[in-house]
Amino acid sequence: MPAYRHPGVYIEELPSGLIPIEAASTSIAAFIGFAYRGALSTPTLITKLDDFKTQFGKVVDAANGIRDLGDGVDAFGHAVSAFFLNGGRKAYIVRVAKDTASASGALANPADMGNTALYMTATSPGTWGDDLVARIEPVDAADLDLGYVLEIGAGTGDDFEAVETFSGVSMNPDDGQFVGSLVNDGSALIDLELKPIDAAAGGGGTTKALKSKVLLGVDLGPLNGKSLEVGLSGAANPIPVVNFTAAEDTIEKVAAKIQSTIRGTNNEPRKSFRALPTNDGRIILISGSRAAGSEVTIAGGDAAPILEFATVVDYPAQGEAEFFGGDDGNGGTALADYSDAFTALRDYRDASILLFPGLHYETTKGKEVIDGAIAHAEFMKNRVVVVDPKPGTELKTQKDVKDQALPHGTSYTALYYPWLQVANPFYNPDTAANKPKTLTVAPSAFAAGIWARIDSRRGVWKAPAGLEATVRGVQGPQYLVGNDIQDQLNGWGINCIRPVIGPQVVWGARMLATKTQPDFRYVPVRRTSILIGESLYNALQAVVFEPNKHTLWAALRASVGGFMDGLFRAGAFQGEKAADAYFVRCGLGDTMTQGDIDGGIVRVVVGYAPLKPAEFVVVQIQQKLQSA
Repeated sequence: MPAYRHPGVYIEELPSGLIPIEAASTSIAAFIGFAYRGALSTPTLITKLDDFKTQFGKVVDAANGIRDLGDGVDAFGHAVSAFFLNGGRKAYIVRVAKDTASASGALANPADMGNTALYMTATSPGTWGDDLVARIEPVDAADLDLGYVLEIGAGTGDDFEAVETFSGVSMNPDDGQFVGSLVNDGSALIDLELKPIDAAAGGGGTTKALKSKVLLGVDLGPLNGKSLEVGLSGAANPIPVVNFTAAEDTIEKVAAKIQSTIRGTNNEPRKSFRALPTNDGRIILISGSRAAGSEVTIAGGDAAPILEFATVVDYPAQGEAEFFGGDDGNGGTALADYSDAFTALRDYRDASILLFPGLHYETTKGKEVIDGAIAHAEFMKNRVVVVDPKPGTELKTQKDVKDQALPHGTSYTALYYPWLQVANPFYNPDTAANKPKTLTVAPSAFAAGIWARIDSRRGVWKAPAGLEATVRGVQGPQYLVGNDIQDQLNGWGINCIRPVIGPQVVWGARMLATKTQPDFRYVPVRRTSILIGESLYNALQAVVFEPNKHTLWAALRASVGGFMDGLFRAGAFQGEKAADAYFVRCGLGDTMTQGDIDGGIVRVVVGYAPLKPAEFVVVQIQQKLQSA
């Protein structure tokens, strides 16, 4: 109690007893799966496609973070692009990858700085780091006290393009402009350490690499039947022989064959040897040894003239250094590989749509991972898993659906069909006519973007389907769906994407549990329930440990009732008046017993009449008979 000690007027603020309740977001997607760049198993929020391009794309990226995989599809990049193109506004990117490695490089400045070098590593694992190039030079060669300029970018020689520049950096750890502090605090591309070249922990100063000629456009057919002998100093004889076959018809396959053969001897330094294909069409052979004088050589073989390997390159480089050694790894093989991602997402309650680019339910791996995601969603009770059908599978009958063994038993799962054709961003009739004009991508991310678009325009209670749910950025479906086919699919909760009176639209709004849990048959019903539950979960944290008595119960009835009334006035419920649309109860003898109160429980019961879409519009036409 305040103390009143002198006559006068005292101003005091009294709590109103009401709890402000803000509607939770329901349209933030989480993309979980195999990506080529970024932190592992750590949700990263992005708000536009450019964020994905900058943080998860290549170093210098003109394709919005989408990778050119030739005839293959970069499922992750296309999914994120489809989400934002169709109305998505926020997304978490959760990269899952196993057996990865980070690219690294070492650089000595062109002036004398003693027996030290800059040892640099890409901020996240993957071959994206192999594109990195670092340059350093003094601000003024005549006055090294002015420091150095360090540039990080891509390309070599005149093609170098700086992405990050650090000016006036010092090699003195006690200096406020120390290069290690400035780069590690400010670079999104590399981590850096200044240390002696001969340091046992550093290594890169004595690693040597052998570069091949540029192979793009070279016919690799003549390699069939040829061999290559790759020597490594410090490795025991005999020298391994790589025997090429007709199967090695791409640069990537040639590099993989060399690396697997050399590593197959499984002795140091060969088991750490690397053969890396680069984006500009070279193959780089890197010694796995960190010992002084270690180098890789071409010891013989009639394939050597075809591949034309160049002179051994020592590291650290002087002035300009290329990075090597990145490895994308793989997307894991089991639910255990995704467990860290699911655990991390527990702390990101605003993620309400889970997507798995590149996975579908019919594969062993996909089924295990998606079942784990469904269990995660049911535990959290605030998110929905959007599943992709098996690619290349046409669904025409109920038997086709049953054969997919989809998770029909959960109301936290939705599925859209069919896969969609999109333009290949890497096709060019003049410079890349050999690439396919279109690619087939999964529909889930398109649907998630449309959910976000409809949420912002109409509200989560509006079914994300119909003529306003147009699918942007597609050239057509993989399979056409007509009325007869949808008759077979709709009853099993398969939401079809089809042209109705023109463009492709989402023409379905059901959950996969349409038969097993009819109360949550429709997408907007499940998502409205999530909206209410998550909004109250967030707001009512404020009453934890408040005195559990009639004043608290009244405040809860008023606050929650006010929130529900706001939703009612926005059109979220059935009913002409509030009493028909919702109710809020809280009190002793109503929702609680004295035993509940003694146990520290306050129970609020909230009921609502959900809106359900007019899925079947029936027009009855009758002739009017004339009366005399």
